[in-house]
Amino acid sequence: MGFQDEGKNVFEETNKVSQNKSTEVVGNVVNENKKVVEPPVNTILSKPDKVIVGKKKWLYDWNETKEGVEKLPLYGNWEDTTAQRIIFNRVGKCGSRSVLDVFKHLAKVNKYNMINSVIYNQTRTSEEKKNLLVSVLLKVDPPFLFQRHLHYIDFTKFGSSYVKYINIVRDPIERFTSQYYFRRFGDGKNDKSTRPFKGTEEEKYQTINECVLRKKFECSRNKLQYIIPFFCGQSPQCRFQDRTPLEIAKKNVERDFIVVGILDELENTFAVLEKMLPRFFAGAVDYMRAPGNTYSRNRSSTMTNYKESPSPEVHAVLMQQMSLEYEFYHFIKERFEQLKSQLGIGTTK
Repeated sequence: MGFQDEGKNVFEETNKVSQNKSTEVVGNVVNENKKVVEPPVNTILSKPDKVIVGKKKWLYDWNETKEGVEKLPLYGNWEDTTAQRIIFNRVGKCGSRSVLDVFKHLAKVNKYNMINSVIYNQTRTSEEKKNLLVSVLLKVDPPFLFQRHLHYIDFTKFGSSYVKYINIVRDPIERFTSQYYFRRFGDGKNDKSTRPFKGTEEEKYQTINECVLRKKFECSRNKLQYIIPFFCGQSPQCRFQDRTPLEIAKKNVERDFIVVGILDELENTFAVLEKMLPRFFAGAVDYMRAPGNTYSRNRSSTMTNYKESPSPEVHAVLMQQMSLEYEFYHFIKERFEQLKSQLGIGTTK
């Protein structure tokens, strides 16, 4: 998607861009994404004769089951196609748990519905569950923000072009290192998102250098393409190490991601979000800077324990094996720099 001037309706503008874009097809994944599937909304949810509105609470947890739907803020303004609907399909180990503290605070202050998935460790979903997810989100009262670790879903495939995305990424090797040790030792929170390490004691305490140099499966080339699928999609092909998923991810970012920020520039990321989506993120930077808030307290507690940086030798190996991840990362950084410049935010580090 192109960049919009501050103050314009991002959703109206991106819809115009989507209508004018060419329909160039890249590989089988794009072919699948171009198929239009009849929205399953009416087969799962139907609008009641009378909507009973209870006390507004703004924050909602959802286990992504039909049984849990009744607890969500459905209908209301749901038929307004210009109302803002955002998905934060957060990439793992890119600071998102700290960021969520800010988003939850802003949901109450700026009065938007925030739907928190309690599905913590599944980035892909079955067709049945995907249909339910899409059906429910298209009935949630906007403005809303839905968050989950989730590979991209193309809502235009379900007849909707007004659901947009945001995300945050970081240097791929730094992200992989953080994830490697987080799986073993967790962080200061060790909450429901932390699973017990599956492996032997020897495997648990092996360093990332040993893992890479010994060519263990956990550190093999097949396990190193992690970021791209969050922007490419649910297809198994999005996890292949070739250029097709990379190019699809870039196209999806341009079309459907309003902001993809950089973890190393988190304050600038919040500043960009404020400018691009003020309905959601007005006041984000001030809250982030405020001493003693939950963001400040949780920022340190969500840092991975016992992290050891890769050696220069291992860093070079990973750089070579993650070349596509780095090409995508630099594409995101360049796009973010252009957006900052257009909005008059910060300086290049």
